[in-house]
Amino acid sequence: MKHYQRRRSAVATRHAIEQIPSDAREQRARHLVAREHGQRLEAARADLQAAQEAHERAIALVPVAAEAVEAAKSALAAIETEPAFVNVLMAG
Repeated sequence: MKHYQRRRSAVATRHAIEQIPSDAREQRARHLVAREHGQRLEAARADLQAAQEAHERAIALVPVAAEAVEAAKSALAAIETEPAFVNVLMAG
């Protein structure tokens, strides 16, 4: 999964913006906000894709698991119907 990680602190971003001349500051601030939003959006989309793929793999395993359960039940039933152990040494 791709997780969003802020590349620098909000304080560092604010300080960087404060260093820009006031006429360009608003434009730069919008650019930085848009870039961070885009990064978060990309990470969220990647997380959704990974979750959907994991879900599809899990759904594909359901028939296999159901068959394994039925095989285990059959094996258990076969063992339960076997005659109980008789100690032939003590019987005679």
